[in-house]
Amino acid sequence: MKNSTILMLALLITQLSFAQNSFRFGLKGASNFGWLSGTDKTIENDGTKIGFAYGLMGEYAINSTYGLHAELLLSQVNSKFNLKSEQSFVNDPNSTVVSNLNFKYVIQYLEIPISMKLNTKEIGNLVYYGNFGFSPGFALNARTSITSDDIPKSIQDLDPTDYRVNDDEGDAFTLNNFDDRVFLFRFPLIIGGGVEYRMAGSTSLQAGVRFANTFTDMFVKDKTADAKNNYFAVSVGVLF
Repeated sequence: MKNSTILMLALLITQLSFAQNSFRFGLKGASNFGWLSGTDKTIENDGTKIGFAYGLMGEYAINSTYGLHAELLLSQVNSKFNLKSEQSFVNDPNSTVVSNLNFKYVIQYLEIPISMKLNTKEIGNLVYYGNFGFSPGFALNARTSITSDDIPKSIQDLDPTDYRVNDDEGDAFTLNNFDDRVFLFRFPLIIGGGVEYRMAGSTSLQAGVRFANTFTDMFVKDKTADAKNNYFAVSVGVLF
C-alpha cells in the first residue's frame, strides 16, 4: 500500500511537471488598422484608422508542432465611414436635412482570442508559426463623432462638440433615424502568423500579424445600415 501511494505521488509529480513545462505565459502589445465594410450602399468606407491592443497571452503545447494559444486583450478598434442617406438632427429646431455625414467610431473591446497554433521545427533560434481561431469581444466603451461639409452653419454654431452623437454622453445632437450605439458582442474569425525567437530557457520573443474578419453587425438596432468592423494587426510579445 505504501509503495503504491509513493508510486501514485511520483506519477502525479511527473504529470504536473510535464504540464508546467508545456504551458507558457506572456505579455503582448499590438497596433491595428481598422476599417468598416457595409453591405448597404448608404455606407461607404472612408479608409483605415489606427487602434491598439495590449494584454496577456498564454499557450499550451500539445507537442512540438502544434498547441493552443489564448489571449486576454484590451483593444481599441477604430473605423470611419460616410453615410450617404439623408439625416436630420433631433435637437435642430428647423429639422434640417443633411447628407454625406462622416462618422468616426472609437470602440474599446475586451477580446479573448483563442486559436490553434502550428509551429515549424526550430531553425537556428527561430520558429515560424501560424494561427487560426476566433476572437470573441465585448464592447466596453464607444465614442462617435460626426462631421460634414453639408451641415449648415446654423447647426454648427449650436453644437461646439464636433457633432458627437453618443446618447449616453448627453451631447447636443442625436440623429432621428440612425442609431449610433454599437452592438455589445463582436465575433470575428482570426488568421495570422509570425516568428518566435528562442532565448534562454523557455523565454522567447514573438512578432506576428493577424487579420480579424468579423461576422456580427456593428450596430444595435439599425438593420438598414448593416456594417462590420474588421482589422489587420501587427504585434510583438514575450513568452516566459
